[in-house]
Amino acid sequence: MLSILFSNQLEVMYPEIFLGLVAFGMLLLGRSVRNPAVYTYITMAALFIGLLLLLMFDMGTETLYGGAYLVNNFGLYFAVIMIISSLYVTYSAGATLKSNPESFFSLFLLVNVAMIIAAFSMNLIFIFIAFEGVSIGTYIMSAYGKSRRNLEAAAKYFFTGIIATGFILLGSSYYYLSTGTFNLESVSISKGPMLVALILLFVGFGFKLALVPLHQWAVDAYDGTSNPVSAFLSSGTKILAFLIILRVFIVGFQNFQGDVFDLFVIVSIITMTYGNLAALSEKNIKRMFAYSSIAQAGYLILVVAATSAAEATTFVFTVAIFTAMYYSLVYIFMKGGAFLSVSAVRKESVDIDDMSGIGVVSPAFAISLTILMLSLAGIPPTAGFFAKYYLFLALISSNLWWLAVIGILNSAISVFYYLRVIVVMFRKDGIQRDFDTSARVLAPLVLAAIISLVLSLFIFAYPQVSSLVTGLGVSI
Repeated sequence: MLSILFSNQLEVMYPEIFLGLVAFGMLLLGRSVRNPAVYTYITMAALFIGLLLLLMFDMGTETLYGGAYLVNNFGLYFAVIMIISSLYVTYSAGATLKSNPESFFSLFLLVNVAMIIAAFSMNLIFIFIAFEGVSIGTYIMSAYGKSRRNLEAAAKYFFTGIIATGFILLGSSYYYLSTGTFNLESVSISKGPMLVALILLFVGFGFKLALVPLHQWAVDAYDGTSNPVSAFLSSGTKILAFLIILRVFIVGFQNFQGDVFDLFVIVSIITMTYGNLAALSEKNIKRMFAYSSIAQAGYLILVVAATSAAEATTFVFTVAIFTAMYYSLVYIFMKGGAFLSVSAVRKESVDIDDMSGIGVVSPAFAISLTILMLSLAGIPPTAGFFAKYYLFLALISSNLWWLAVIGILNSAISVFYYLRVIVVMFRKDGIQRDFDTSARVLAPLVLAAIISLVLSLFIFAYPQVSSLVTGLGVSI
């Protein structure tokens, strides 16, 4: 028994096992303790320990379970930033819970278990099971407030989500018909089923990333759920979807990069353009952030377009994957902080004009949100600027300058609606409003703003990124 417990294959699962045990322990504790603060701090401690376990049991590069599980620093990196995204929203989530906090946080920890498993998965069945674990958990979390808005958002999210699940299953079956395995890094035998698999898997995972035209659930779900859940859906789970898209379409379809390129270029242009144009006319601030998140998804998948271009070199591949890693880290704080900031207005549905005057009431809040808006728009010296800089560098280096121009024009469009939020905050006509600028609202926002500036220094990590890039699982 001890030899099994301390075997290499089980050792890499220690973080997941630990978080799972804490989750079930909290359910038992819920019979006697009802204080939400207790479960908030237990969850934060568990996530922090899980983070340490991930780093402690890093085993270099090892393939387990017949190639289905690839343990390396690339997967570790994404597992770590997804845990960080969960840690970031935990305190705010605990402050908004009114009942059954043990159930919410147990579910939250189990979602994190599934995210860690997905980060290392190189098999479509492993990916599907882990991803559905995340999806089912977030369906329930979306409805947790039990208000009409919460339930409506969760219902739309659930019913469109199960359709996407069907596409993923069907696409996986066609992938198996073509390759004879569910493992990625395989050589296609039949082009016909492989192209069908490409389309079906793209629809399934494109829904999870909220790519146009599979995006509407995100607008309704982000708007209808509580602000901490919106922050988590738009950051941690979205980065998970992005990681899986990288793995599936760069590694699993590496012999069909021309088809991958055509598909991702078309959808990326439509997604970032639609998201930015829709955000321009939106008055509800959460829905505006949701459309902004859709546009950001369009930028993210440009990474796949750059790596699959005909003229992509080793340099281009390295820069593009570095961009994916850096952008993902920056994104969880930019977007998570933006959604958490909405809690400052004591209303169920918040318009942009409702933020009027908060810059006078709390300059720290307004300055912090201004930094996040500038980072999302890609304005220097924020980390968002450097994320887009490397993205456009990868595109130009692969002779896709025209695609880089489209991306830059879209970034210019986004400046208008981000600036609108900044201008409204510093008006003086709303200073009599009852804003909530307590520590539970202000602290996460200030932290995100500081990190968005500090992470701009991480661009100097680029020369050391090669070992992580090769960990994606594809030859470059």
